[in-house]
Amino acid sequence: MNYPSIAENVVAALLSALAIASIAWAISWVRNLILERKLKDAINPNGVGVEYDPSKNRGTFSLQVHNYANATIRVRAVVLMTDKFHVELKPAQDKPIYQTPLSNEIVRPKFRRKHLSKGSLDLDSNPNSMLLPPKTMGVWEIRSETITSREWIVENVFMVFEYATIFGNRALVRVKADESTLRLVKENFEPLSRAIHRNEPFDLLHGLRQATQKL
Repeated sequence: MNYPSIAENVVAALLSALAIASIAWAISWVRNLILERKLKDAINPNGVGVEYDPSKNRGTFSLQVHNYANATIRVRAVVLMTDKFHVELKPAQDKPIYQTPLSNEIVRPKFRRKHLSKGSLDLDSNPNSMLLPPKTMGVWEIRSETITSREWIVENVFMVFEYATIFGNRALVRVKADESTLRLVKENFEPLSRAIHRNEPFDLLHGLRQATQKL
């Protein structure tokens, strides 16, 4: 029996396996990095909605969350961090999932072929989470009961996303909204909460117009 030859074959097999594993890890790392970069654009700077009923002194604040990635994601949490507490938004029950990200890409001069990841995310019973297929958009909202409880001062906006990796497990990533989105949230949500909490008039059009001009 040629032991040196056997040893060489074993070492060669191990090195080949290590090389294949390294390549697979690198592909997975790049794919996850690209996906997570796309998630940073999840909240569009114009994706803020305000509804206000002066006759009942009630209002609703909402955010659009876009999935520009080519893989299905689960939005696990959308949270406004305030001066003392935090407010967690919930998926709007009366609004469907829209194809807004795809529609925006269709009208561009070039539309590249898309390869969508199958993924392995299943529906769950968490009322604060929702699955967003590739190139879709959902709406998360804060109801009037939460808004009226106090005057909210927003300091940060965070989202937590879950996605399936190439190796079959799942990853959680926290994304912080950019400054333009934070400014838009503050300039609409804070006056709305102040008006409802104090039972004062709220100029809906002025708030949205003022925030848009500062973008």
